[in-house]
Amino acid sequence: MDNFVITIARQYGSGGRTVGEMLAKKLGIGYYDKDIIRMASEDSGIHETLFGRVDEYSSARKPFFGKNGIYSGELIPPQSKEFTSDENLFNYQAKIIRELAQKESCVIIGRCSNYILKDYPNVLRVFIHANWAFRMEKAAEKLSMSTKEIEKFLQKDDKRKDEYYRRFTGGEWKDATQYDLCLDSSRLGYEKCIEEIENQLQMMKK
Repeated sequence: MDNFVITIARQYGSGGRTVGEMLAKKLGIGYYDKDIIRMASEDSGIHETLFGRVDEYSSARKPFFGKNGIYSGELIPPQSKEFTSDENLFNYQAKIIRELAQKESCVIIGRCSNYILKDYPNVLRVFIHANWAFRMEKAAEKLSMSTKEIEKFLQKDDKRKDEYYRRFTGGEWKDATQYDLCLDSSRLGYEKCIEEIENQLQMMKK
C-alpha cells in the first residue's frame, strides 16, 4: 500500500481531533483539519470567511441546485452566479481532500471526507464517539459555559453535523455503515483508539 488516508468523523467532546493529531504525529504523516478551508480558499480565490460560514450555517439554508445539493464533484465556474454557493464551496474543499489523498498519507478530520473518498482503496474511515457524560466533561474543559449551556451546545453541534452530512452526501452522519471503524473513546481511551486504528491499517496493508 502506497499512500493511505485516515478520515476521522467525530462527536464534539469525544476527543476525535486529539486522537487524529496524536495518530498523525505517531505515524509521521500529515494532519489536516481547518487547513483545508485555507487551501480551498487559495485554490478557488473565494474568501476564507465564506468557507467558514458554510461550515457553521449551511445546514439551515436550502440548496441552490439539484435535488438536495448532494456532492457530485463538479466545480462551478467563476462566471456563474452560483460560484460562491454552499455547494461549490463544499466542492472546492472536496477537491483539496481528493488531491491530498492522491499525493500523500495523512489524517483528515471531518468535512464528509469519508464520503468524498469512499471509492478510494487506501482509505480507512473512522468515526469516534463517546458517552454523554464524557463529552460533557471534555466540553467543559474548553467552553466557558454553564452545564445547561454545554448540553445545548452539544445537542446543537450534533444536529449541525448531521444536517451538514445529510445535505451534501444524502447519508446519515452517525450511520456505522458509512465507516470502517467506529470507536468509543470514553470506553477505550485515546491511546487504545490509536492502537485500534493502527491495527486496522496493518490489516489493510496485507
